[in-house]
Amino acid sequence: MTTKLSRYSDGIMEAVWLAALVTVPVFFNIYSSRIFEPDKLALLRSLTLLSLGAWIVKLIEQGGVLWEMARDPGERWHQTLLKIPLLRQIAVFIGVFLVASLFSISPRVTFWGSYQRLQGAYTTFGYLVIFATLAAHLRRREQVNRLILTVILASLPIGLYGILQKFQIDPVPWGGDVSRRIAANMGNSIFVAAYLILAFPLTLGKIVESFTAILEEEERVAANVARGTIFVFTAAIQLIAIYLSGSRGPFLGLLAGTFVMVLLLSLYWNKRWLTWTIMGSAVAVLAFLIVFSLPNGPLTSLQGRTGLGRLGNVFDVDSGTGRVRVLIWEGAAKLVALHKPIEYPDGSKDLFNFMRPLIGYGPESMYVAFNNFYPPELANIESRNASPDRSHNETWDALVTTGFIGFLAYLTVFTSIFYYGLHWLGMINGPRQRNLFLGLVLGGGAATAAGFMAWGGVGLFGVGFPYGMLTGLAVYVALISLFSRYTPPQTEGEKLRALTLMMFLSAIIAHFGEIHLGIAIAATRTHFWAYTAVLIAVGYVMTRKGVYGTLLTPEEEGTTQETLPADSSESKKAAKKQKRTVRRAVTRGEQPAWQRFSIIGGSITAFMLSTLGYDYITNSKRVISAADILWTSLTTLPNKEFQVSYGILALLITLWLAAAVLFTAENK
Repeated sequence: MTTKLSRYSDGIMEAVWLAALVTVPVFFNIYSSRIFEPDKLALLRSLTLLSLGAWIVKLIEQGGVLWEMARDPGERWHQTLLKIPLLRQIAVFIGVFLVASLFSISPRVTFWGSYQRLQGAYTTFGYLVIFATLAAHLRRREQVNRLILTVILASLPIGLYGILQKFQIDPVPWGGDVSRRIAANMGNSIFVAAYLILAFPLTLGKIVESFTAILEEEERVAANVARGTIFVFTAAIQLIAIYLSGSRGPFLGLLAGTFVMVLLLSLYWNKRWLTWTIMGSAVAVLAFLIVFSLPNGPLTSLQGRTGLGRLGNVFDVDSGTGRVRVLIWEGAAKLVALHKPIEYPDGSKDLFNFMRPLIGYGPESMYVAFNNFYPPELANIESRNASPDRSHNETWDALVTTGFIGFLAYLTVFTSIFYYGLHWLGMINGPRQRNLFLGLVLGGGAATAAGFMAWGGVGLFGVGFPYGMLTGLAVYVALISLFSRYTPPQTEGEKLRALTLMMFLSAIIAHFGEIHLGIAIAATRTHFWAYTAVLIAVGYVMTRKGVYGTLLTPEEEGTTQETLPADSSESKKAAKKQKRTVRRAVTRGEQPAWQRFSIIGGSITAFMLSTLGYDYITNSKRVISAADILWTSLTTLPNKEFQVSYGILALLITLWLAAAVLFTAENK
């Protein structure tokens, strides 16, 4: 039974996951010695404890787990959990992670996290709390749309701040040069681009939704034009910031995610010519990258420059950061192989050495274990005071920290996400297509890994396998697009569901491409787990109960399903009725819908602005922060040497206007 207390608990949990999607990427603390990752994660941990407490209160209030939208009559709650897609794979991943943590060579660091990263077991279970609360309580279109808008709006000030850094009008006095390659709110050029490629597919999807509404809806034209303009502006800021970061891994991830997104959109629109155009463009881009990276090719003069010029060094494994990564990967390969027990400085030895290839050394433990396999050449290339704590490759990180079993678990999670994402989009139906998908994805990974290792050694396995998987995934989507009978979504609800799935699936694909040349950080991990939960909610739970006006296939649901022709009068009447129902549903009690949307949108905007205000309040350069500007308009400055940071003021005003327009225009 739903009570007022349980509804308050639901509200707290939604506020927490929205706050996490804002604070983790936006927040940094200039008054801390660590500034970025640990401080972001300290906030995330606190938020997840609040969410967990609200969930416990709700469970006590309603007398247990209800799962009313995913549960069949007479079914126990654990049976419901086991049949929900992806949950079993994630449960296995959690089990393997626990085993690796239990047998860690540095249990304290494994649990709490290292001083530099704080990415220990405690933080990982914080991510899982965000995932679980989203998967269990995301039940309305309104909530999904609010989450998407929050992610898009949070990315806008980050991209704008990076542009301010490029033009050297940043009021915060950073120690390094952030004008050559921007770092924005992440403190690292790779990290900021890795985050923005997770927001771009959502922005692209909202652009498609907005322009479709402009062309098809006769009402609310001005509102649709306004929100479409904001989304285009935000997407442009995101792409500019990604370019200014000059980071290769995020570039490749963005290319992979955008290719799949646009290819899926060609099916969504049922435009075969667009499918062929995208395929041709992908081949052209791949050929360009190969020519661009040739040692003595026609574009050699552009290689290594900031921006896209750094893509010319993607395949350079003999110098620079490419050589650094290869040496770390080679050391990681020796670390995960069976070898003599490691003797630590205090004289102790690893009692579980024989198990390390299977269970790894424990999360956050690479810093300790790698010293025995540190390549001497690495010290001559990179000024490093100690062993690396990350491989700059998720595959090798998984093998080192959780072993071969953990690598299989992590691989299963990503493969299952790709599989179910395409399955819910109607692109994998039946054993034949399933086997083709697995054959291309896993076979492509194995074949590419073998080729990379033959070319550059065993260290390139960590790059070859995931990028081979992405290649196989792209080939599968292309084959289905060109040669399969795909039925595009017909009703308004089905179109919205398909577009939402495309956004989040493409973002996860982009993330998967990026983390194998970089490091998964607090912002990207938070968004990955949140996006995975949204996929489950939209693709399975909400669809199962007809939230998007459609049900699962008869084979999955065990019921018959009637489909109306797209152009039938009955279908149009049903769509109009559904729209009226949704509009009425957003009213709670006597409170008008516009008032409710305004309160929620205003609260989210105020939270973003207050977080940004904390970020930029500093007197290190005698600069007046945005918060002080309002005060100075009412008083007289006693010291004329102070300077107003008009760039930050413009950033805050831009965010405020964009949020006001979007939350107003989306109130329909």
